Amino acid sequence: INRVSPLHAELLERVLLRLGNADTDEKLGATVGKFLAPVILKMNSPHNTVVEVLTHIKRRLSSRGQVQIPVEALLEQYAAEASSTFLKNFAIIFIAMGFPRLSLEQQTQLAGKVAGSEGTLENYQDKLFSLLLPILSDMKIPDDPKERAKLLDLQDKPALSANFISLLQDVLLLPYGITQEQEVPPGLSTYSFKRIIVNNWRAEELEKVKKGIVRFLCASVFTDVQIFVPLVVASADTRFSVATPAIAELSKLCTMLDFSKPQVTAPLYSLFVGNQNKLADRQTRPCCARVRQKLLQYLVKCRGKSIQVTKGLQVIFDGLFGVNTSQKCKVLALQFAELVLKDGPQELVAKVSRVILTGITKVIGRDSTEPNDVQNAAYSALAQLARSFPKDVSQDLKLVLGYFNNLANCAPELHSSIREALVSMAPAFAWKTKEKTDAMDVDEAIDPSAVQLDGQQHLLLAMLLDNAESKIQIVQNVTSVFLTSCYPEYYAPARYLLLLIAGERNSLRENVTTYLYGTSKKDHINYNMLSSIDQAGNHVVSESISDFNHLSPEQRRVVLPSFRVMMAHVHDMANKRLKKTTTCVVVGRTKLPYSLEVYEELLDYLRLCLWYSAGVVAPPGDEKHTLALRNYISLHYDEEDDNALHQYAQFVQRGVEAKRSESNLICLYDLLNAAPELFAAKQLHLLEPLGNTLKDVSETMRIHVAQVYAIIWAYGLSDEKFDEEIGECLNSLPQKSLEHKHGWLLVVGHTYNRKIAMLKKEKKSKDYAAWPQFVEAVKIICKSNRNVPYTLKMLRHLFFLAKTLCESQWLMVSAAVKCISMIGKAVQIPNVKVEIQMPSTDADEDEEMTEYTSVDTSTKLVIFGVVFQLLRSSSARQKIREEAARCLGYLAIGDGEHFTQRNLEKFLTLAKGNKDAALNIAISEAIVNTLCGYDVNKGKPDESFVNVHCSDGAFEKFLNSLIRLVTEPNPHSRQAISVWLLAVVKHCSARPAVLAKKELLQFAFTELLSDDSEFVQDVASRGLGLVYSLSDSSSQSDLANSLLDQLIGGKRKVNQVSADTELFAEGMLGKTPTGGNITTYKELCSLASDLNQPDMIYQFMQLANHNATWTSKLGAAFGLKTLSAESRQKMQPYLGRIIPRLYRYKYDPTPKIQNSMISIWDTIVNDSKEVTERYYWEILRELLENLTCKEWRVRIACCLAVRDLLKRPNGLKLRSEEPARRLASQESMETDEVPEPELKELWFQLFRVMDDIHEGTRAAAHGTASFLGKLCIIAVSEDHGKSGTAVSASILPFLLETGVAHKVSEIRNVSIKTISEMIDSSGSLIAPHLATLIPCLLRATGELENTKLSYVSTRLGADNEAQEAVDTLRAEAAKSHHTMNTIGKCVRYIDYPVLEKMTPEVLELMKSSVNLGTKIGCAHFVCLISIRLGNEMTPLVGKYLRACLVGIKDRNATVRKYNASAIGHIFGLAKEQSIKNLFTKLDEMYADQPGNRSIVLTINSINKRHHELLKDYMDSMLPLIFFAMHEEPSEESKANVELWKELWTDVSPGDAGIRLNLHVIIPKLEASLTDASWSRKAQAANAIQTIATRLSSTLEESDRVRLIKLLLSGLQGRTFEGKERLLQALAGLCKGLNRNHEICPSIIDAAMREARKREPVYRTMALVSLGDILDQLEADRFEEVYNMIWNLLEKKELRKESDDEDEPSTSQELSADERNKRAQTLNRLKEVVWETLGKSWPRHSVETQHHYQLLFAENCTSILAESTRPVQVSLLAALTKYIERLHIFNGPAQASDLSHTNQEKKIKTETPLIREVIVDKICTDVLAAVSLAASVPHTGLKKEALNIVLMLIKRLSGANNQKTLTLIQKNFESNLEKFQRDSAPEIRCRIKDIEEKLGKLHSGK
Repeated sequence: INRVSPLHAELLERVLLRLGNADTDEKLGATVGKFLAPVILKMNSPHNTVVEVLTHIKRRLSSRGQVQIPVEALLEQYAAEASSTFLKNFAIIFIAMGFPRLSLEQQTQLAGKVAGSEGTLENYQDKLFSLLLPILSDMKIPDDPKERAKLLDLQDKPALSANFISLLQDVLLLPYGITQEQEVPPGLSTYSFKRIIVNNWRAEELEKVKKGIVRFLCASVFTDVQIFVPLVVASADTRFSVATPAIAELSKLCTMLDFSKPQVTAPLYSLFVGNQNKLADRQTRPCCARVRQKLLQYLVKCRGKSIQVTKGLQVIFDGLFGVNTSQKCKVLALQFAELVLKDGPQELVAKVSRVILTGITKVIGRDSTEPNDVQNAAYSALAQLARSFPKDVSQDLKLVLGYFNNLANCAPELHSSIREALVSMAPAFAWKTKEKTDAMDVDEAIDPSAVQLDGQQHLLLAMLLDNAESKIQIVQNVTSVFLTSCYPEYYAPARYLLLLIAGERNSLRENVTTYLYGTSKKDHINYNMLSSIDQAGNHVVSESISDFNHLSPEQRRVVLPSFRVMMAHVHDMANKRLKKTTTCVVVGRTKLPYSLEVYEELLDYLRLCLWYSAGVVAPPGDEKHTLALRNYISLHYDEEDDNALHQYAQFVQRGVEAKRSESNLICLYDLLNAAPELFAAKQLHLLEPLGNTLKDVSETMRIHVAQVYAIIWAYGLSDEKFDEEIGECLNSLPQKSLEHKHGWLLVVGHTYNRKIAMLKKEKKSKDYAAWPQFVEAVKIICKSNRNVPYTLKMLRHLFFLAKTLCESQWLMVSAAVKCISMIGKAVQIPNVKVEIQMPSTDADEDEEMTEYTSVDTSTKLVIFGVVFQLLRSSSARQKIREEAARCLGYLAIGDGEHFTQRNLEKFLTLAKGNKDAALNIAISEAIVNTLCGYDVNKGKPDESFVNVHCSDGAFEKFLNSLIRLVTEPNPHSRQAISVWLLAVVKHCSARPAVLAKKELLQFAFTELLSDDSEFVQDVASRGLGLVYSLSDSSSQSDLANSLLDQLIGGKRKVNQVSADTELFAEGMLGKTPTGGNITTYKELCSLASDLNQPDMIYQFMQLANHNATWTSKLGAAFGLKTLSAESRQKMQPYLGRIIPRLYRYKYDPTPKIQNSMISIWDTIVNDSKEVTERYYWEILRELLENLTCKEWRVRIACCLAVRDLLKRPNGLKLRSEEPARRLASQESMETDEVPEPELKELWFQLFRVMDDIHEGTRAAAHGTASFLGKLCIIAVSEDHGKSGTAVSASILPFLLETGVAHKVSEIRNVSIKTISEMIDSSGSLIAPHLATLIPCLLRATGELENTKLSYVSTRLGADNEAQEAVDTLRAEAAKSHHTMNTIGKCVRYIDYPVLEKMTPEVLELMKSSVNLGTKIGCAHFVCLISIRLGNEMTPLVGKYLRACLVGIKDRNATVRKYNASAIGHIFGLAKEQSIKNLFTKLDEMYADQPGNRSIVLTINSINKRHHELLKDYMDSMLPLIFFAMHEEPSEESKANVELWKELWTDVSPGDAGIRLNLHVIIPKLEASLTDASWSRKAQAANAIQTIATRLSSTLEESDRVRLIKLLLSGLQGRTFEGKERLLQALAGLCKGLNRNHEICPSIIDAAMREARKREPVYRTMALVSLGDILDQLEADRFEEVYNMIWNLLEKKELRKESDDEDEPSTSQELSADERNKRAQTLNRLKEVVWETLGKSWPRHSVETQHHYQLLFAENCTSILAESTRPVQVSLLAALTKYIERLHIFNGPAQASDLSHTNQEKKIKTETPLIREVIVDKICTDVLAAVSLAASVPHTGLKKEALNIVLMLIKRLSGANNQKTLTLIQKNFESNLEKFQRDSAPEIRCRIKDIEEKLGKLHSGK
């Protein structure tokens, strides 16, 4: 064993001796400091003497707490590598003992050595770390970031740093009041609990330690990631002093943390569920509910890789079902579950999604006891699960069933969340999602319309059937979603339920109709996009339901169910409903299975299914396709119960029987029209109800009924019965009402049309002229036409006759014309004679006196004349004129011999008279019907048909006449000729004349193409296309070249005009007749010319026609075929040049051009998406080149086209994604070799267009730029890798350099918004541009403010509170604006050089900006940057302080408040001189604006954030606070005064604060009292009074006298408002003042002087103060006071002290309110007079008492009865003081001579009396007053009277006063009953006291 050398042993003995001789702390400290470290060093060579020495030192030091220990030397020894464990054991003992004894500065200096001394042993580390915990709250943190990082010197020791952070976190987790005996708290392990519980902190001590830890963590000593979790724990602390600063720091920290990094969020998971360490004592328990709630708040911020599925699952279930949870935890846990399901790694989440689903379902349901907010969160999570993992949901249909039940029965608050969940679950059950299941496939061999469902989908359908008719709207809404999402569109049961919902719920009808028909309105259906499953085939089934639902309504192809399947299902369901009385609806006598609305919906849909199942692709009811429907019915109809058509007929028939409506009548007409022989005879029973409906007020209804009625009559009745019914109808017609007559007349016309058609079909010959009923009908129709405004032109009195007719007869005219059309088309009208009435005179203008004569004529003559006159009449209704035109055409079909030539001749005369396009189209239809001899809408009767009544020569003559009229300058004529010529060429193209005149026709149409009317241009272009198509290939080239020459280079021939030529159509001069379409044709010609394909112009023209007139039924006859396959094939090689230009053309803002180009595009392009993708770069180049075209409409078109081009499913198309493709270089802007040159160029061009002079162009460019910004934001995300970097590098510099600083606000806004969203992904690229960006963002914050809020704030200028509330909202909106959010994201990249560079511009904004948003934003930015940079920005703080001082002077209170907060943030970073200047400025500002709340808010903000620093500047701050808190409260200043008082409470330690700072407070008050402001003087007096009250006797006499002198000085001069405060303060200071002090007379004199002032209110207050002063100083001034104020008691009223003679001086001249006010003032003055007399009654002046004692008592008694109650109370209180101080009651003495001369009033004197007489006299007077008071029912008065009795008994209780006492007792007893009437406690107590005293005196005798 090694031994210590003898020399060392001797040295140790000497050390021990030296220690023993150290008899003082100083000697002991010196010895220990010198020898402790060397002795411990000897521990490496063990020896008993060393241990003995160390034990002695430890024992001595334990009892001497002030002795210092050489801690630094011990730390160096401890940290030495050669130190043994034995040495460390002793060293750490003394380190732990000595470290707390050091000063705070020394402890701070050694903190780094303490923390870094031990690198391996954790126990020792914990002990050393524990030494630092108590000083963290007071440790001074260096300002320099580099020094701050070296404070603990742990930056290179990650393990030590992590252990220290872990210790801090454990301390923060430690609950208050826990002891070692208790179990380990949540969040801690056994080891961590043991290492911190040894400190045995009490609750207050632990709170202080935790506060210190939070302060230290917030000091930027550690990295943000290291302090994040401890701060989260601290924010959940139960003490606000710990949690509040942690929460504040976290709010800043979260803007800088990247929650996608696992190292940030991993500790959150571990803390939540425990770390599951392999060592048992290191396993941490799950944390408590409060901490979990905080952890979850940050776990829901996780993104990307930081979402850990395994631990996340534990978090979710512990949060939902764990022991340590709460309602808020459950909500957050469910939100976290939603996050995991949405953004977690899908492969891992898919494995546990079923488990999560199980957990969620336990939380919700009908039996759930969870609160609504928990259930809402659960349903939201369930919705996300269904969206992310639909297979999990689709495996359990019970979920859907349960949630539907929940939806129907839950509280309304849960509706939206349950709906969201169910809607998200619907796609999981979609029919096509299970393509691999055989049961789900269509059996192609059986029926393409059959849909095979599995059992689960059948159950789902049954459930939906129950819910489809629910009374709850939201249930039906969700049901409709399931029906549209889960079943194919041709599945009949689902469509049936949708129709039920559409019929029953108006609010859902639009959505359901959109799905059923492809559009929300039935009259807007695109029938070309519909098809039937019967006709489509199996390929339709391959389209996914989800794809269908994502298409726009215009893109959807709706597949209708099979009519047979749909009808069978409806029939079955209707029969089931009819058997239940609860589901039936009775209408009239008919029992319906559905309501009328549902019935109509079903009929409409069944009708559509029927027509499309028949192979028709057109609107139902189209006459052209009636044959197809007839064939379908003939093929499938059978009178069996299971036959669909038979069921449909019955279904329609039931509806008609119940109530006639448009839907069921049209359906019935379809059947009767297509197959009348099958259905007519079976509907005869409907004639009666249909006949009743002919009276309906609706003309449309009458027309429908007439059509149905006619078919039933014609086909359902025998010939005899038919003639009989017709005869009766014709006979009864004159007696019917107008509507009824109209209906029956239509029936007659339709009936004969049908009957004749039937006879012709059956080939039965009939002599119509000999058919009496037919002839009679024709006569009646002609007579109906007789009443039109014009009958026969040959008669001169035609115009006069028109005046005799009423307007309602036009109805009959319309019916007659329709009847003639129907009959005339079917057969020659018999030319029988008819008699009509004509006027016999032409001069008489009196209609009533006009005589009529009978004229005989023929029916054909009447019909032609009347119908033609109707056609040319401009006063006739438009509809009737169109019907008349068609009528003439139909007459020529039935009787060509009579009408053909007449029609052609008359039609040519109408060219100039018609300006309506629809009428010209109707005439053109009549022309071609006349020329062809058959109805062109229905086609030729047979191929061999020839119109013998119109020869080729007659046709050529008519054609030449039309061509000659082309050159007419009249616009009406040109329009008519263009339409007629087009119709002739189209329908008569086989005529030799047309083929021979092709070139002439082309010139004619070319001439019309340059017309000013767009309609004429359209017609001409169609004509040109027709002419071209009629030519052979050899002549087509010549025509094409000729046309190009005419369009591009030719000139329009100048029309010859005369004086009466009409050059412009009516209304044309009101607009610019630019001819929008001619531009289109020139562009198309240019395109065709560029392609060197002139013949393509015809195809383009043919496709470009899209005038609204053509879309009407009138223009249907002129529809042209789409581009032929041959022409389309011809265009294929040129698509690369055609597509880009056409793509631009179809976005032209002119609707005409746009529609034309869309028509061309749709025809040329089969798959728009595929073609656009193929030619993407070519299209983009075309648009970029034309974005700045000189024509504004081209610029707008390019903007719109760019926007649509960019709408790709995969986002932006980038060059960086296609390295092999390169665009040929073209002339464009310099792109500086950026990765995406087109993208940068696009931004550049859009910015140019956004600065366009044309408003519409700017708007279009703005919309496109906004959309492009959104795409760029998506493109630069981290998920896109290199392509995202390429986009950032391409556009970010440009946006910063050009966009952010642009002069156009819209460009700035778009740039800022785009950059704001891009910073998260490409933040590092923004740093070099921050100096420009930040000021622009601050400026934009104000410019982008909501103008409505600004307007409201301005309007509320008169209401400060309301305006401040609105401005607060504006400020919050500005802080949360995306510009400020962007600044928040940018702050993390700002360093001192950047801040220094941007400071001048920011300061300029703070000082000169007028926008509230900018001012608020600047203040908020100052706060953010002060947190970010800290002391680094100290050199600039002075500038920002000056700018903020300008801000707190702002007119707007909200701006002042935010600048005050900013000052509070940067105060701690300022230099000492800046801080002193700040307080000086605030003091000066308060002097100028005492009501400015921002001053107190500024100091309050400083106090909150830098309380400790503020203590160093108390001398500068406290006087202002103390003075300001004494401002006179008013309605305006009350809130400010409260703030000052609260601030004083925070910064001052109570009365001691006043006393300690009196040396700085008094000078402040002195300056204020000498100020010229009266209010400041009063405020200073209030402060002095507070000093006097609070300090009382502790106030130094010198200070007291100094203050008194200040007040005396202030009292000199005139009276001012608030001067009474000086007197009150003076009275307060007199309390505690030596009454013998030399200043006392001055005080009294000053008070006496003020009490003599005449103003009554002020005099009242002055007398109060005078009384208090005399009472405190015990001075004898009674005589002066008495003489001064006694006369006031005798005043009956106050007179106004005024020099104005006009002021009223007597009560009669005053108003009632004024008199009342003066009376109250006088009464108050009298009260104070008595109070003052009582207080001024001398205590020590016997002589004065002898002079006035009798007089005072006598006068009191005499005045008492005349006074008011308050005055009486004051008088008795004065008597009490008088008796209390009366010397004569002390003992026997002779009363002195009482003679006295009053200076103001002569007083009667008494002769000298003995004491007993005086006492008796006084007592008698006083008792008289008592008796008087006892009889008055006033509690206060009685109380004072009893006080007097008590005082008399007290003063006269001696043996020599028995007589007087007896007198008192008798008086009391006599008044006792009166006193006892008052039951007040104070009265009873005093009576009892008096009785006891009298009893004692009586027993004493």
